[in-house]
Amino acid sequence: MHKINTNELTELTWSSPKGKFSGAGKEVSEALGRKPLSTDLNERHPFDVEILRIPPGQTPYPFHLHSSQWEFYHGRVTPGTEYERLSVATYATHDHKPMRALWEEAFEHPTSTSDQARSELEKIATFTGFTRTNDQIDFERDFYPAMMAALFESESWIAVVMITDLLARKYRFNIPGTAASSNWVRRMQRSVSQLRSSPKERKRMQLIRTLLEKSGRV
Repeated sequence: MHKINTNELTELTWSSPKGKFSGAGKEVSEALGRKPLSTDLNERHPFDVEILRIPPGQTPYPFHLHSSQWEFYHGRVTPGTEYERLSVATYATHDHKPMRALWEEAFEHPTSTSDQARSELEKIATFTGFTRTNDQIDFERDFYPAMMAALFESESWIAVVMITDLLARKYRFNIPGTAASSNWVRRMQRSVSQLRSSPKERKRMQLIRTLLEKSGRV
């Protein structure tokens, strides 16, 4: 059995450019022999053990998940081609606004958080390599295909799409930190058979199928 003394491990520190996020950690799994660049589960378990130290009053990461930060944490949006193979890529979880809702907030119905919505969409646009070809950008015609293509073409072993993003819906399942009666009660507004009978949804799913085939995921 391989044993280590964690007091002897080198502590790695990080800080965002403006100092809002910072922390330090010791990579226990790597010290025990885990090979960070391997996708062989005999050499690298998909879950790492790390000793994390957070300074008083500090926040280590911008999102729930440790790895989410690296999408844009060090001053740039990380291209999907640089994602580690043993990873999961997704644009959102049940705690986030769907992409269509962000788009509406940013460009169609301004709110107090429209600037934040635009900032999030700019990061996604950078990730996708999206460039506008005219002044009238349509979400479903222009942004949706680019967004899905970039996600599927990433190096991540698993690419996950929230059902609301897949169907370009605006409703969300949960708003963190609230006790709203609408949390966790949302259901799909149409049945699967109704979705299948919709020409618009069939066209959308054909696009998804084409993108999956092009990326080699099916």
